[in-house]
Amino acid sequence: MQTVEWVVRPTALLRRAQARYGEPFTLRTAWSDAPLVLVSDPEEIRRIYTAPGDVLQAGDSSAFLEPFVGRHSVLILNGDEHLRQRRLVLPPFHGEALRRWTQTIAEIAHAELDTWVPARPIRALERMQALTLEVIQRVIFGSRDPELRNALRDALDLTGSMPRLVAMSLLGPGRRFTRAVERVDALVYARIDAAAADGDSILALLAASGATRDELRDQLVTLLAAGHETTATALAWALERLARHPETDLSDDAHIDAAVKEVLRTRPVLSITARKTLQPYELRQYTLPPGVYVAACLYLAHRRAGTAFDPTRFLDDQAPDPYTFIPFGGGTRRCLGAAFAALEMREVLRAVSQRFTLTPDRPAGERMRRRSVTLAPSRGGSIIPHTR
Repeated sequence: MQTVEWVVRPTALLRRAQARYGEPFTLRTAWSDAPLVLVSDPEEIRRIYTAPGDVLQAGDSSAFLEPFVGRHSVLILNGDEHLRQRRLVLPPFHGEALRRWTQTIAEIAHAELDTWVPARPIRALERMQALTLEVIQRVIFGSRDPELRNALRDALDLTGSMPRLVAMSLLGPGRRFTRAVERVDALVYARIDAAAADGDSILALLAASGATRDELRDQLVTLLAAGHETTATALAWALERLARHPETDLSDDAHIDAAVKEVLRTRPVLSITARKTLQPYELRQYTLPPGVYVAACLYLAHRRAGTAFDPTRFLDDQAPDPYTFIPFGGGTRRCLGAAFAALEMREVLRAVSQRFTLTPDRPAGERMRRRSVTLAPSRGGSIIPHTR
């Protein structure tokens, strides 16, 4: 029953468990090999994120993703190998390499907005998935690949159906999902085999590191999926929230960044970041044995600063404590694409604000529902654009 509710009503489950049991509290799900102990206290989250690798280990908590991302994925790896792969992938997402993508993102955003028909409702999640997948393909391969785009979306969309996601959580991936992943694999391997030896794409960078074909495949699929699905979900929430809060100021970078942070605070894309205990771990008055999971609960941690949507909290000295605002996780496992995602959200929202005002398709806001590992708008972020 906890497995089903974790899929169908995750935020209601978290709120109810916290209200009934206090913290920490334990959940048990069918796909996990051990209980999951959750906390939202900032000091306990700090301890989790700063614990040595021989005390808490993160990769095991993502093992359920292995049928898709593969055993060489940076999400699955631990220790020195995780850090090595992370260092290889990180440079294109930071510094000058990051800033040079600003114009490309803006161009892709305006091309998407050219397709919006004023006064006609759209589902923001679907449109933002197309946009962010276009961006990440350019970053990884240096060009777009419509066939791979469609194959990847077909595989990921299988986890978007609530009944299918429940079935996969209880019974495993299933043949239909396996076939969809095999199609993705064939197209990714074709790109790997045809890759040029030089160039500044992520594929060229990873290929030059001496990685095997299987290692390349796993890192590329991870970047393709995680590099667009989470950002697309965050953007869908941003458009859904902005439609219901038209007073939000998006006049400059500071205000746009504040709005982005408040969207990520009130509608975090991920619900938890978990670590596995490798030795007895002290958590308040309890001692957790080796082999269980302890998790920072992003959703509950963010609610400590309040539930009202107010971007101005990030414009003054009242910003939330660092460990009550953790949309990208923390420690050595912090999302390596965090800066890129923030840039992408800023440029897309800037483009939207220049051309459209947004209204909701109905007064009530959308609840948070699970799509694979993300918490997405229940109706896909339904909004109505109006020409500014």
